[in-house]
Amino acid sequence: MALTREEILAKRNVRQRVPVEVPGMGTLHVAKFTARDRDRFEEIVTGGIPGKVNLRNVRAQVVTLLAVNEDGTRLFHDGDADAIGELDSDAVQAIIDAGFKLNGLNT
Repeated sequence: MALTREEILAKRNVRQRVPVEVPGMGTLHVAKFTARDRDRFEEIVTGGIPGKVNLRNVRAQVVTLLAVNEDGTRLFHDGDADAIGELDSDAVQAIIDAGFKLNGLNT
């Protein structure tokens, strides 16, 4: 039997997430991207220009999409990227590595 609209839309806030030990900080969770998050990730990486690569504070911007509470809600707003960019690079990289693994992205 085919899925109904209601069954599909009921999965909107159900995403896989895993705990990550962040060096010098403790544990937080990273989540699978939603479709919107994946589009935003690609926009961050390309700077909105297909074929280009944007490296300006890219790790911190991606952390805003990956880091979530235990219930799956985002820990950070997009505007938090500048502050996240001032964190220890090992801590940020631990979040990125776990999030990329969960999302099937190469690091």
